[in-house]
Amino acid sequence: MTVKHKFNASVTKLQHEMWKNKVITFLNGGPAPTGVTHHECALGKWLYEEGGMETYGSIPEMKRLERFHAKFHDCVKGIIDKQNKGDANGAWSEYEQLKLMATQLPTVPTISSP
Repeated sequence: MTVKHKFNASVTKLQHEMWKNKVITFLNGGPAPTGVTHHECALGKWLYEEGGMETYGSIPEMKRLERFHAKFHDCVKGIIDKQNKGDANGAWSEYEQLKLMATQLPTVPTISSP
C-alpha cells in the first residue's frame, strides 16, 4: 500500500488538542464526542487505513506514536464512561491526565510519501 499523504505532526497535535475541547464540552453538559477510538480520528485513519503503519511501522518513533495514540483515545473513552456512569470526579481527574497527554504527542521524523 502506498501512503496517500505525508504525516504532519503539527496538524496531528492540533487535532488531538481539539479532543480536549470536545471532552471539556462534554464534561460541562454537551454532547459526548463520537469516533473516540484510535482508529477513527485522522491520525488513526492515516496509520491503519492509508498505509502509515504498513509503510513506516518499523521506525521506533512510529511504534511509540502508535502506543501513545491508543492510550490517548483510551483516556477519552474512560472519561466518557466515567461521566456516563455518574462518576464526575473520576471523569474530571482523568481529564487532567488527558490535558497533559495532549501536549506530549511523541515526536516522529518528518515522513513523506515514498
